[in-house]
Order: sequence, then C-alpha cells, then structure tokens
Amino acid sequence: MFPTLNAFSVSRLVAKTGISTATGFGNRLSTGQFNLFSVPGVVDVSGMEFSMGVAYDSTGNTPGLVASTNSASSTTVTFSDGGPTGDATAAHSLFTAISATTAWTTHVPRDVTGTSATDLDADDWVNFRVTVESTTVSGANAFDLAVAYVYGKPGSIA
Repeated sequence: MFPTLNAFSVSRLVAKTGISTATGFGNRLSTGQFNLFSVPGVVDVSGMEFSMGVAYDSTGNTPGLVASTNSASSTTVTFSDGGPTGDATAAHSLFTAISATTAWTTHVPRDVTGTSATDLDADDWVNFRVTVESTTVSGANAFDLAVAYVYGKPGSIA
C-alpha cells in the first residue's frame, strides 16, 4: 500500500545572475548540473512530470521568453539522477534531452513526462542539466522549473 501524502511538487528558478557588459542584463547559463532536490523514497521515473519555462538574453538587448527569438542559439537540457551525493558524473537522464531551438514556442513552457526505465532510489538527487548552451553572450538566461512526482512503492513489492 502506498503511504499517504506521498505526492510532491517542487518549483525552482535556475538563473544566471551576472550582468553582461555587452547587453546590460544577465547573460547565459553555463553548461553543467544544478542540484534541485533529493527524493524521500523510491520514485517511479515514468510517473514524474517536468515543466520548464525559459528566458533568453538576445543580442538586441531585449530579453525574451522563447528560444525562437534566438534561433541561432542552441541550448539542450534534461533532468538527471544525481545519485545519493548529487554529483553523479555519469548522469542518467530522466527523459530524452530536449533542445530549446525545437522544443519551445513563444511564452509556452515545455512539459515532459519521465521516460527512464531506471527508478530513483531513496535520497537520490534530481539535477537539472544544461548539456549544450550558446557560445555567445546570447542564450538561455533562466529556467523556471517544476517537477511533480509520487514516491513510495506498493507494499506487495519487496
């Protein structure tokens, strides 16, 4: 039997806070992993729901909320299993990585369901990963992230 009150949702803002002297506002995020939260029990990844909104810097000094305004920029992101310490170097993606140049439309967040066949263990970290980012000052500046999940497993499973 599942425990009661085992549905969680987590929201985080991951943003570059530095100010670009070329544009006058925060420039792009660096590639790498950003620790978001650890799970309190076993989680079936296929039942997880992820939502991402993205804000972009642009070379025209107009921050945007969509990748299509910066079609020359290429940003690829995913969520991954960070392991019990949160620093898993061979990160296992919880869904197929998505590219901002094809995945977002104007002012619309991107919603994805977990597709990994591997579950999260109790105390595993969930990391947000930027695997590809623009090499210019223009690029993904901030991500508004939300994750919904249910933890635990039926009592009939050992």
